[in-house]
Amino acid sequence: MSGIQRRLRDVEPQLNHREAKALFFALADEELPEPQATAVRSHLDGCDECRAGWVRYEKTVQRVRTVEREKAPPVMTSMVLNRVKRERRFGLRKLHLAHNYHRVPVEVLIPLLLAAAVAAFLMLSAS
Repeated sequence: MSGIQRRLRDVEPQLNHREAKALFFALADEELPEPQATAVRSHLDGCDECRAGWVRYEKTVQRVRTVEREKAPPVMTSMVLNRVKRERRFGLRKLHLAHNYHRVPVEVLIPLLLAAAVAAFLMLSAS
C-alpha cells in the first residue's frame, strides 16, 4: 500500500478547505476510497469556495483529457535519455565545472565589498 493510499484511508470525515483541495486530484481520477470521496463531496456541498475550485479543476482535467496524445520522435527520446544518464554520471562534476565558468573575478568583487562596507558605515554613523 503506497503512502498516498495510507493517508487517504486515514482522512477524517470532516475536511477543511486545504484537505479537500488536496484530494481533488484523487477525486477526479476516481482513486479515492468511498469514505473519503463521500467526505470530499459533502464538503463541496457545503462550501461554495471549494465547489467553485472543484468546478474549475474538473473542467481543466476534462480539457486535458480531450487533448490528443502525441508520441515523441525516437531521436528526441534517445537524446533525453542520454542526457539523463550523463547527468546521473557527471552531476556533481558538472556542477563544479559550472562554478568555474561563472566565477566573478576578484577585481570586481573587492570594489563591491568595499562599497558595501562604506555604505554600511555611513548608515550606522548617520543614526
